[in-house]
Amino acid sequence: MASSAPTRIPTSQLFSLEGKTVIATGGTGGLGSEMCLAMAESGADIVSIYPPNDPAQPKLEELIRGVGRKIVSFECDVSNSQNLRNTFKQIWDAGIVPDILLNCAGLNRRGAIEEMTDEKIDLIFAVNLKAVYVAAQEFGMQLIKLGRPGKIINIASLTSFVAMTNVSAYASTKGGVLQMTKAFSNEWAVHGIQVNCICPGYIKTPLSETLVKQYPEMERHVIDRTPSGRWGAPMDLRGATLFLACPASDYVTGTSIVVDGGMMAR
Repeated sequence: MASSAPTRIPTSQLFSLEGKTVIATGGTGGLGSEMCLAMAESGADIVSIYPPNDPAQPKLEELIRGVGRKIVSFECDVSNSQNLRNTFKQIWDAGIVPDILLNCAGLNRRGAIEEMTDEKIDLIFAVNLKAVYVAAQEFGMQLIKLGRPGKIINIASLTSFVAMTNVSAYASTKGGVLQMTKAFSNEWAVHGIQVNCICPGYIKTPLSETLVKQYPEMERHVIDRTPSGRWGAPMDLRGATLFLACPASDYVTGTSIVVDGGMMAR
C-alpha cells in the first residue's frame, strides 16, 4: 500500500534518477532513443526490449554507455504477447529490479479506412495497444509482488484526441492507450505506481522524414498549423519524460502531457 505521508526529498533531487532502472520497449526508435538517453543522463540504467535483428540496437547501447550508464538488452517481437511475457520473465530471472517502464514501441500503417486489411489492423493493434497493456501489466505485477513503487510512461499521440485522416487504426490504438493509462492508474495508485502518458504531436524522426518525402505538402501544413512554427524534435520530449519518471511526479497519475508545440490548442 502507498504511504499517505510522503517523505520530503531535497528539491535538488526531484529530477534525479540515480540508482533507478528503466525498462523500455521501442527504445531504439527516433523518440525512444532520445527518451532513454535523457533518463540515462539523469542517472538511470536501461533495459532495452528491442525487435529481432534491429540494426539500431547497437547505437542505443553506444549512447547509453557513452554517458556512463549500464544497458542490458533483450530481443523480442512485442506483437507476440507470449513472447513479451516470456521476455519479462527473463528480465526478472536475471535479477533486474524495476523502477520505471517506458512503453514506447509503436508503428503505423497509413491508408484510407477502406484500404486497411486485417493484416495491417492486427499488427497495429498488437504493437500499439495490446503490447502496451501486456508490458504495463507484467511490469506492474512485479512491482506489486516486490512491494515497490514505480512509474509507467505510455506513449500515446496527438491522435488520441484529434483523429485526423488516413490513420484510423493508429488513432484507435492511441485513443485506447490514453484510456488504458487512466484505468491502470485507478487500480495501481494505491500501490504507489504512477501511470501516465505522453502525447507527442508531429516530431521529426527518420520515419516522419520518409512520410514527408511521400507527401511533401505535409512539411508546410505542420509548420503552418503549429503555433510554435516548427516540427518537434525528439529532444523536445526529454522534459516530459524526466518529469513523469522522477520523484517530482509522485502525485501525478492517470494523466497525459501533450507535447505538440500548441497544435491541439489551435
